[in-house]
Order: sequence, then C-alpha cells, then structure tokens
Amino acid sequence: MVRMPPEPRSKLRLNFQSIVSGMSNLVGNGARAAISGTIDPMYSSLMSEQIAMQQQMQLVSLHSNIEKSRHEAKMAAIRNVRAG
Repeated sequence: MVRMPPEPRSKLRLNFQSIVSGMSNLVGNGARAAISGTIDPMYSSLMSEQIAMQQQMQLVSLHSNIEKSRHEAKMAAIRNVRAG
C-alpha cells in the first residue's frame, strides 16, 4: 500500500476540496444563468458577433493552410527537379 503525504494546509484554513467546490458553484451558477436565458440582450448580440468573427477567422485560416500546402507541394517538386 502506498502512503500519500497529507494535503498542505493554507494559512487561510482552506483546503483544496473547499476551493474546488466553491469554484464549481460559481461556474454552475453562471451556466444556469446562461441556460435560463438571463443574459442581457446587449451581451447576447456581442456573443453572437464574436462567434461569427471566430467562424470567419477559422475559414481564413483553413484557406491559408490549404494554399500553404499547395505552395509547399509545388516547391518540393521544383526542388526535386533542381537537385536531380
């Protein structure tokens, strides 16, 4: 049987379990507010705008990666011709 050292105590007399449970309560309350639809409409429109911008950035990144791959494939063929 392996013995584990005890959890260190903080000067605030809090243990890790109480910190984690407190954080989960905060996150849970925020998630419940989001699910129940109590988000201010101004923030809702900003969030949808941000999601749209992120999707656009992903598309630009996708196209950039495709073009980079094409360019590298063409350059590899040119390098092989020069080397041979």
